[in-house]
Amino acid sequence: MTKNLKVILFYFVLLTLFLMLSWVSVPVSAEEKSVKNIANVWLFVPKPGQIANFEQAFIDHIAYRKLMKDPRSWSVYQADMGANMDAYIVRSCCNTWSELDDYRQWNIQAKASENWRKNVSKYISHYEHHRAENDLNNSHWPADVTYKYIGVNTYQLKLGHSEALEKDKKIISDAAKKENWPYNWLWYDTVNGTLEMSLAIPYMTYGAMAPPDIKFSKLLAKHLDSPKKAKKVLQRWSSHFDEISYNIYILREDLSM
Repeated sequence: MTKNLKVILFYFVLLTLFLMLSWVSVPVSAEEKSVKNIANVWLFVPKPGQIANFEQAFIDHIAYRKLMKDPRSWSVYQADMGANMDAYIVRSCCNTWSELDDYRQWNIQAKASENWRKNVSKYISHYEHHRAENDLNNSHWPADVTYKYIGVNTYQLKLGHSEALEKDKKIISDAAKKENWPYNWLWYDTVNGTLEMSLAIPYMTYGAMAPPDIKFSKLLAKHLDSPKKAKKVLQRWSSHFDEISYNIYILREDLSM
């Protein structure tokens, strides 16, 4: 499975998603432990010829989770482009770290995993589980945001760039907020696997994905009162990554709960 599919850790998820880029062990404060910024993401690839059976079994499993009063909401996405459009990305957001323990207890009592293994897993050829941390301070994702598509930039990070990257991300995000960049967005990092950061942007239509009238470089220059300073920030920004990729993901509302 390609690294690109791990992005929706939105993502959503994401997102998603999609954080604070800490690559060394540091003490975590009580306040940080209580922040609801953890997204859980599962990726499922049905067996060849079993997509219809997988989706029906998935819908039946959702009904079971609703019956058992699943405390989480789950959003399902599929890639709109690329070589892995048969993968289903199932994302829930957001929890504190301690709430993961609470959910594990619910899962045991509700026998949700048992229901999944009995009714759905037989149609699956490959699956993955990931978590992501959302950077709530630098994101702009209102509670009432609606969308049908998610555009996700995925950044493969260089070692040793965390501090400089955080500074530049804040400059860029502050500029987007102050200068009213016409989008919502969410920054998030993968917790496991490779060093990846993602930027998720929601859209209602393909037409909304067209570049805005004012390029972000000009918006940043306005914010910094200097095209030269803006150019330096964007050059530094590019230097933090080994690779950048992009894809669009479709929200499968019929499979979400």
